Amino acid sequence: MRRNNMAYKFVISVLVMVSVGLATSQDTSGSPQASSNPCLSSPAGIPGIPGTAGVPGRDGRDGFKGEKGDVGPAGVKGNSGENGLPFVPNIKQCAWNKIDDGKDNGLIKECRFNKKTDTTALRVLWNGNFRALSAGGTCTRWYFTFDGLECEDPFPIDTVLHTHASHNMHFGSSVEGLCFGIPAGRVDIEFRVMTPCSGFPASDAYTGWESVSRMIIEEVPVVPE
Repeated sequence: MRRNNMAYKFVISVLVMVSVGLATSQDTSGSPQASSNPCLSSPAGIPGIPGTAGVPGRDGRDGFKGEKGDVGPAGVKGNSGENGLPFVPNIKQCAWNKIDDGKDNGLIKECRFNKKTDTTALRVLWNGNFRALSAGGTCTRWYFTFDGLECEDPFPIDTVLHTHASHNMHFGSSVEGLCFGIPAGRVDIEFRVMTPCSGFPASDAYTGWESVSRMIIEEVPVVPE
């Protein structure tokens, strides 16, 4: 009996030792045990090389048209400009009664005019009668000159009479136009005749038969375009 008790105790002791060994082995291979020493941080590494820039994106679509804004307030009224000098009319007429000039080429009459301003134009007018006589087709030209020169701005001021038969006809007519670019000062304005013209034969010209002939000269302001 006593021997059996001793054997029973021996077996119990062995089982307890085995149990303790298993528990110790599970703690060692299971979850790590808490350490009394905390982990130390590592120093920061060297920054990497920046990457290559990407391809630019496409333009975005146009936005919707906005609504019309309100009208802004009126601006401040500007100061009044200085009063300019009033334009004073400058006009002259030279007239002759029965000049009866049978000249075919050269000066018919002249009229002296005092132009006041550089920037104005001269309006000239001749009123009277003309004749160009011949047995065939002829051409006669009457025209203005300014100090001996024809107008260039914009064109000469003239008229042409073409006849086919020898009819002694005197035609009443006017020659009129504007000439620009004439400087201020005294200007001699002449009315002249020439034949032949335009490639036709010469004619027997006549100016101012049995009537009044007149030249009117006027200085006119130029309106900017």
